[in-house]
Parts: sequence; C-alpha cells; structure tokens
Amino acid sequence: MNVLFLCHRLPYPPKRGGKIRPFNMIRHLSRNHRVTVATVARSAAEVTEGRALAEHCHELHVARIGPAAGWLRFALHTVTPYPATFGYFYSAALARTVREVLARGETDAIVVHCSSMGPYVAGHRGCRKIMDFGDADSEKWREYGRSAPFPVSLGFRLEAWKVRRFERRLAEQFDACSVTAPREREVLGEYVRAPIHVFPNGVDGDYFRPRRSATGTLVPNRLIFTGNMSYRPNVEAVQDLVGEILPRVWERRPDTELYIVGMDPAPAVRRLADGRRVIVTGRVDDIRPYFESAAVAVAPLRIARGLQNKVLEAMAMRVPVVASPQAFNGINAAADRDLLVADGAEAFARAAVSLLDDPARRERYAAAARACVEANHDWERILRGFEALVVGGRERPVATAGAA
Repeated sequence: MNVLFLCHRLPYPPKRGGKIRPFNMIRHLSRNHRVTVATVARSAAEVTEGRALAEHCHELHVARIGPAAGWLRFALHTVTPYPATFGYFYSAALARTVREVLARGETDAIVVHCSSMGPYVAGHRGCRKIMDFGDADSEKWREYGRSAPFPVSLGFRLEAWKVRRFERRLAEQFDACSVTAPREREVLGEYVRAPIHVFPNGVDGDYFRPRRSATGTLVPNRLIFTGNMSYRPNVEAVQDLVGEILPRVWERRPDTELYIVGMDPAPAVRRLADGRRVIVTGRVDDIRPYFESAAVAVAPLRIARGLQNKVLEAMAMRVPVVASPQAFNGINAAADRDLLVADGAEAFARAAVSLLDDPARRERYAAAARACVEANHDWERILRGFEALVVGGRERPVATAGAA
C-alpha cells in the first residue's frame, strides 16, 4: 500500500528524541509499503544531512523553514486561538506538496507523527489516517506552566489550553491514535474519544551494543547524562544534577566526574562545566564511546513526557541507570531490578554512589538492563503491531509498563 508519512522534524540522522521514533517507523513501514515522507527542516545543513533518509523511503519531500519565519509564526499565534507551536511547524510549501501527493489519488493510508503536523491532513477524506501523538504535548506545556515563574507561566498555560483543544479536534478526524506510554494514553483519554494505542519507543540493539573490549575503557568514577542540551527539561535536569545532587555525591566520592553529552548545549549548561569534574562535550558524532566509558548513567528529569530514549540507550549499552520517577515512566522495566529509581536529591545521590562503590552491583544492573531492553523494547516487535494498525487490522498487543 501507499503510505504518506508526515513528521515535524527531518528524522535523519536518528540521534535525538524527536527523530528516533519516526525514523524507525518509516524504515519499518518501507519494507512492505511505498512510503512518501513529508517533513520540515530548519537549516541547509539539516537538509543536506537528512538526504540519506531517501534510502529508507519511496519519496522524500523536505520544506525548509528558516528560524526567523518559524519564530515569527510562533509569535503571531501567541495572541490567537491557534497553537503557537503549530504555527512554528507550518510551511506553505509543504502544504502544497502534501496536497499534490494526495491529489494523485494513490494514498492508502496517512501517518502523522506529532500533533503539530496534523492540520496538514486533518480535513482529508478517502483513506485511513493514524495520528501518532507520541506524547501529550499539551501536558508538557501544562508542566512548564507549573514550574515557570510568572508571567511566563501564563503563556505556557495558554499554549497548553490551545494545544489540548486541537488534540481533541485532530483525534476526531483520524481513525486511530497512538502514544509512547500508558500515562500518555491516560492523559489523552480524558478528552480524546478515538481509540488510543500504546507503542513504546524501542532501541536499536545492534547499534547500541557494548564494545568496551574493542573501543574503550570503563572509568569507574564517571557519570553520564545524555540528550539534546537545548531542550528545557534536559537543561533543568543537569542544573539540578550539578547544583543539588553532585555536591552530595562528592561528599562521599570526591573524585566523581560528570559528562554531559549532547548537541546544542544552552549557555546555562555550558556554565556548569568546570573542565575538571563537570565536562560539557557538545555534539558528538558517536555517543557510544561515551557510554562505554561511563560507570553510571543518570536521568534526574523533573519534566519528562513519553518515554526517555536516553534511558533505553544507556540500558542497551549495559550502563547501569539511576532515573527519576518521571524519567522511568513508560519504560517496561522493573525498578530495583533493571535500573534504580530515586526521587529527590539525597535519594538520587545515594543511589548513584551505591553503584559507583560496588562494581559487582553495577554489573548486575548492567546485565539486567541489557536483557530488559532486548526483551521489551525491540523496535521490530513493537513496529509489527504499529504496521498492523496502519493497514487497518487489529494490532498485536505490546506489553508496556503500567498498561491495563
């Protein structure tokens, strides 16, 4: 069948959260179907880097939205009932392309990843349509509103209200919806009537496979935090990590060092680096050697929607993980068996030190983590169910943490 797939970021290379899920969906669907991808990019470099996605689909259409144009639309819609974030991802050129593709009359199914892309095809009739919300974006804005200072909090709350209204409307215009975790289904289920299916994120176990004997040496006092370091929840997490958690760790283990690894570190993140015990790397071409050198991966996020790829990747690399309850949510794993879950700075510090102090304990959690992702977060198994949903059959159930 012919599938039109829309996503809000050019999903190649799949090295950040917003790109990993749609890339794997596209790659999987393309094995049995003709997939046409329509997406947006923010820079010429992103367009160039993403051209290789064409190897994984039938057609690739990319519209470039310059930063100025995107933020202008965002600003204009802050004073309208339309979500500002939807305006940020709108491209007239992409809208024309989508209309042209649909006008051929060959499209059998449409998959939309992320609610902000829904308006491009919401009104189209004549084929099956799946909305992969991924996360409940409105809930993310609500959480921002609860934590941000006044009057910024008012803007976040307004955007949450607007996005929620459109999430409800979009769901009514699609045949089925999907999300990454049971808690996202619970949130959306309060106001969305369409069927909502849970397909958790997976991890590429062949790529994220430990190779320490060949490429790296474990540094027994090293912690690692990974992610897009311009993303607000990640910025807040490492600020808490350095300001509240690490001083408690250093009281017990003064030699402990933290590597913050990820693209586009915000100025607030760069200021955390001291060049000795806190190192900020910026973007790296291959994150695996950094995982291989780390004794413990930490994810003390206070705001975390969906399912955290950083946790899955660390577990796949056999790096023991200490996660906050928010970062743990949605992962099909057992706390205190596959990873440690700790709430609050003191508990988090104690959990991290317990792993740093005990190599045998680290190894137990490392082995359990790898086994867990192999059993529960394999992309192939997860996406077979998603493919069945797209083609119109009854998807195979996927075991998920907290699922009914």
